[in-house]
Amino acid sequence: MLEINGHVCPFCNGQDLLHYSVPAHDAASKTVSIVECRTCEAGWQWPLQRTEQQSVVEFENAYTEHGEGTYFDPLKRDAVAHCQCEFLVKIFQTPGRQLDIGCGDGNFARHMASRGWDVIGLDPALLSLVTEDHSPGQLRLQPGSMTDLPEQQFFDLITLMDVIEHVEKPNQLVAEAATRLAPGCMLVVETGNYQSAGRVHSRGTWWNYQIDHRWYFAPPQLRELMTDAGLYKVELADRVLRPWWKGQPDISPPKLSTLFKNIAKNPHQLMTTLDCHQELVRGSKNWRGWAGLEIMTMTGRMPNEFNNKRDRLRHYSDDRDQGKGAALTAGH
Repeated sequence: MLEINGHVCPFCNGQDLLHYSVPAHDAASKTVSIVECRTCEAGWQWPLQRTEQQSVVEFENAYTEHGEGTYFDPLKRDAVAHCQCEFLVKIFQTPGRQLDIGCGDGNFARHMASRGWDVIGLDPALLSLVTEDHSPGQLRLQPGSMTDLPEQQFFDLITLMDVIEHVEKPNQLVAEAATRLAPGCMLVVETGNYQSAGRVHSRGTWWNYQIDHRWYFAPPQLRELMTDAGLYKVELADRVLRPWWKGQPDISPPKLSTLFKNIAKNPHQLMTTLDCHQELVRGSKNWRGWAGLEIMTMTGRMPNEFNNKRDRLRHYSDDRDQGKGAALTAGH
């Protein structure tokens, strides 16, 4: 179990920690206290600014207000949801049953339902139950968590889009989600990437530094969470699921000429500029395959065999006989 604290790294138990404060991107005049492990290069917030329940209240208000130009802007979120949807429909040959955990106001879930998926969206910040017909798909948005679902309800696809960084016990969330997967089916997790050039370039003004973001994962930590939950074929997408992203998964080592130019522009920030350059040099070597991904998307599949869970297999087989199963492009 990951225990969030300010003394020992929750991921590798390292004690070589860097503590720093940065402006909160989502709250003017407030700061976020970050702890970074210098051993495994992951980060987390400590002490926490809000409890999970306090965050739920904040999100209830934010989704209602629809802040223009912010994460909650309906137009911006619609463009992001379309990009996420396009990524997934290329993986699956046919629609099936999806559980979208932390669905917010249901924007992404609606996109998937419009593609024929039967989607249940869960979010504690939802104010009421919503059901919609997106023939041939169905949509049900409901307040709450996975514990509010029937015990024998399983899914072809479970998504955690911009969710895992918000919860206090992310490994528990991933493990519980995995138990809701039908045999051979997929969990998708999307979150910000702490080991990214974008974070380094921001010099403490990274958009992902937010009051309600408790964890700052990198691919190695997220991969471990998913494999510990029993998933296999855990793979990192080679792109950011945002319509405006035009980058590459890797970055080139920064040039010395660029370093000298930056020092000349801001001589009073000499040490900050040198630290940034050195971290990018190190990142170009150590973060190969993801340094250019400021937001990462990782997929993992549940194995086909559940010999000790016959009831689960039988339940899932009965549903597939009714034509509600989804097939993965790569096969089970």
